[in-house]
Amino acid sequence: MKKRLALLSVILVLLAVVSGILIACDPEGSPDALGIKDMNVGERTLTGLLVFVLGLGLVFIVLIALIAIIKLVAYLQLLPAKIAAKKAAEVPVVEEVKEIPAPVSASDDEDEVVAAITAAIAAYYGATAVEMSDLPFRVRSIKEIK
Repeated sequence: MKKRLALLSVILVLLAVVSGILIACDPEGSPDALGIKDMNVGERTLTGLLVFVLGLGLVFIVLIALIAIIKLVAYLQLLPAKIAAKKAAEVPVVEEVKEIPAPVSASDDEDEVVAAITAAIAAYYGATAVEMSDLPFRVRSIKEIK
C-alpha cells in the first residue's frame, strides 16, 4: 500500500513537471518576468524545475513550522501538569515522633471511655447536649470485641 502511494505521488509530480514544461514551451504564451518566451527548451525546463523545487521547499518549510507550533502548544498545555507533578513529588520532611502515647488499657475507668466515645460521636454528628436525643442512634452499652 505504501509503495503504491509513493509510486502514485512520484507519477503526479512527474506529470506536474511535464505539464509545466509543456505550458512553458507554448510559443503563443505571453512573456512573464522570467522572460520564458526568449528561452530555449533546456532553459525553460531548468526554470520550471527551479520554480518547482522552490515551491516544494516552501511547502515543506511551512509544514515543518506548523509541526513545531503544534508541538509547542502541546508542550505548553502539559507544562502545568508537569509542574504540579514535580511539586507533588517533593515529599515534605516529617518530624519523628519522640514518644508514643500509651494505649488506653481496660483497667481505666469505663465511664470515662463511654463518655469520650459518646462525645466523639456527638461531635461527628454536630449534636449538642440538648440535641442528643435527636440523633439517629443511642449508645446503650460499649463492649470490647475479642
